[in-house]
Amino acid sequence: MAHRIDQTLARIMINTIGGYGTPPEFGIEYYTVGLEPYLKVLEDDYFNFPGRQSISTFKLIVGNYGGGKTHFLYSIRDLAWKYNYATSYVSLSATECPFDRLELVYKKIVSNICTPLTEKDMLGVYEIGIEALLRKWYNQVRKERDLISLIKGLESISYANCIKGALSNLVADDEDGFLSLIQWLKGEDIARELKLRYRISERIDRTSAFRMLRSLIQFINTIGYSGVIFLFDEAERGMSISSARDKRRALDNLRQIVDECGNSRLPGAMFFYAVPDENLLLEGTGGVYEALRQRLRSSFTKINPVGVKIDLEKIEVAAEDFLLRLGEKLARIFESAYDFEFDQNVLSKSIKNIAGSALEMQMLDISYRRIFVVGMIEAFQQIRNFKTVVDKDTAREILKTRTKELLEREKEEVEREEF
Repeated sequence: MAHRIDQTLARIMINTIGGYGTPPEFGIEYYTVGLEPYLKVLEDDYFNFPGRQSISTFKLIVGNYGGGKTHFLYSIRDLAWKYNYATSYVSLSATECPFDRLELVYKKIVSNICTPLTEKDMLGVYEIGIEALLRKWYNQVRKERDLISLIKGLESISYANCIKGALSNLVADDEDGFLSLIQWLKGEDIARELKLRYRISERIDRTSAFRMLRSLIQFINTIGYSGVIFLFDEAERGMSISSARDKRRALDNLRQIVDECGNSRLPGAMFFYAVPDENLLLEGTGGVYEALRQRLRSSFTKINPVGVKIDLEKIEVAAEDFLLRLGEKLARIFESAYDFEFDQNVLSKSIKNIAGSALEMQMLDISYRRIFVVGMIEAFQQIRNFKTVVDKDTAREILKTRTKELLEREKEEVEREEF
């Protein structure tokens, strides 16, 4: 019997994957296939590099809708945690978090900032966000004689003053005072009296958002982490950018981030930006398009780890082999979730039939990988209940039904966004 995964984690994973084919927040290492070469290069050349605190980089991740972008971002996050990086995963959307509004992106970043978690943490109650980050650090350094002096080297004096004020309130056991200053760090406005008392002269808005982001990076770098990893996910079929003017502003924000990588103002910062189609991002005329195209055209490979573009459609595994390997890994998770053991002969034939049927559906709007995983989980349930092989006709019927459900759900989400 293969290694058993914690049953609670396995059940959460099966429910998430089997519901809509989306990756669970935790446990994706148990069914990762084909991404290992990319992750190995990132580990060797970035995360485990002796001078990693001085490295900053930008990578563009390209993959079809449902083709594994979010899975890859979670894999990067888990790898970063092994090397003591803080991370922030941000799902971009046209309504709540478009990339042309960097102040809104900043708000999402600080809400989702997360220090390294263990599997035990993931199964319990854990807190994320700038408030949790500050509390955790304070608890580590509270016995220092002058902990306020540890905050230095931040570009924004207002940012530094706000953090110092928040910590002073923790020292004084003033919870209300601490929380009021946390609001400013989250990008919200606070009372004028508080700004005067703590010498906070700036607002976090469109003009200052990038400076505040740099200050956040500098702060995280000074409090003992290797750096911070930003994971931006254009999770919808389209992009989070709605108009041509917004797109130019978003591209200018991206260009600025790419250009800032490599200088001393972004210590230990890595940006991973995942898009469903690079043409949606880069198609257009004018200086900002050409400038960004030039910066993003090099490919990230084992031979060229400094390249920018990571294409998930070019993994070195043939489509059928990918699905067969994925099916076997999903089976191990299913066995842990239900304390069940498959007959290997029944399992192998069923996986092959589901894989073949999924590949027949490659031309549909939904990735064959997503169709495969949702269909595979339903097939596992049938095998568990009836102990027989899922034949080709049954496999096609399962995938046809599940694909219809996925398309209907997607249509509802699009209509909700438009409304």
